[in-house]
Amino acid sequence: MSKKPYINYIARRYFSSRKKVRMISTTSIITIIGTFLGTFAIIVALSVMNGFRDMVFQRTQGMSPALTFYVKNATADEQEALYERLLKNDKIQACSPTIERKMLLSVGKHQQLAFVKGISPDEYRKIMKLNPYLQEKKYLTDDLANTPYPEIILGLSLANKLGVTVGDTVTLISLLDIKTYTAPSMQCIVHDIYNVTIFDYDYRAYMHILDMQYLLDEPNYHQYEVELHHHANLDSENKFWKNAVSENIRVTTWWEEHIELFSAMEVEKYATFFALNMIIILAGFNLISSMVMLLLEKKWEIGILQSMGCGPKDAYKIYFRLGWYTGGLGMSLGAVFAVLLLLIQQYFPFFIMPGANDVYIFKYVPVIVNIWDVLFTLAMVSLLITFSSLVPARRANRIKPLEAIKTKQ
Repeated sequence: MSKKPYINYIARRYFSSRKKVRMISTTSIITIIGTFLGTFAIIVALSVMNGFRDMVFQRTQGMSPALTFYVKNATADEQEALYERLLKNDKIQACSPTIERKMLLSVGKHQQLAFVKGISPDEYRKIMKLNPYLQEKKYLTDDLANTPYPEIILGLSLANKLGVTVGDTVTLISLLDIKTYTAPSMQCIVHDIYNVTIFDYDYRAYMHILDMQYLLDEPNYHQYEVELHHHANLDSENKFWKNAVSENIRVTTWWEEHIELFSAMEVEKYATFFALNMIIILAGFNLISSMVMLLLEKKWEIGILQSMGCGPKDAYKIYFRLGWYTGGLGMSLGAVFAVLLLLIQQYFPFFIMPGANDVYIFKYVPVIVNIWDVLFTLAMVSLLITFSSLVPARRANRIKPLEAIKTKQ
């Protein structure tokens, strides 16, 4: 017994042998199922949240510029100087001036307040990826000479509120620009309708910047929206431009524009992780109870082993490994099944959301398997299994051979 090869052998025998007390086997099975479900649920939940977050990020990046320079409070000379600097910067892929105003959109008896943005269509196409979401795939006409009437593109939610479709006429009224007794107004043709189904983008509208300037009688721009090259680092560029512009110009990134939601999503992910760990904790209590019951059943055998040369530390190792055999089996099966199922869903999606076109913003359940999430889950579950195995292992360490043998009836 010098090399102690019997420790693993006895632990495996105790794990696979049929217990005299049926409750021990039942509790062990519940422990395996608990660790299986806990591990499976944690990995699945984190992967689905990763997929949803990535989908939100992609749509937000597609509808938002990398950097936005709010220049409404800057002078005309400051705006022009900044615009020239942005165009000369080799890390900037596209730069487009915009004008945005909250207006009243009216169609007959239907009225709705919404943000309307004036853009330069050809330039802004490089910044905002709106084409994939257009119903008729008709973007704004860049040359106003080719349009008999002002064009406007509406978000689907805004169009539904107004009860309009493509080709209908919408009246824009700028209530913030009342100079006499009436507010500036303009009639526009609904050129197309887009459906992004994220944030409040579907309650917005886009029109040509020249039409917007004519409507508001405002030559100055409100924002410069910038898209960076792929090799440019957003954080470093954001830091550089915040230090390079004057105090009356504000610079923000697409991330900062929605920092509240993105932070809430991160908190929700970790809160879900720790909440689902309660399943593992409950399985740990089952593991402790089953191991203690097994220890009471096998107490006489442990006494015999100790009388044959098995030391207290060996009894400790037997029950510690037995606990890991029980909890580790459930953890391993849960991780394997979860990763296999999620990888299939990630690359060959098969789980379709019911009513996806009407209720959800995605057709299939979005999934992204992150190896660090899997490893962190396994580490946490392993830690809980280790603590659960220590309790019966320490009790086995305190067994005295003579008292254990005398308990045999």
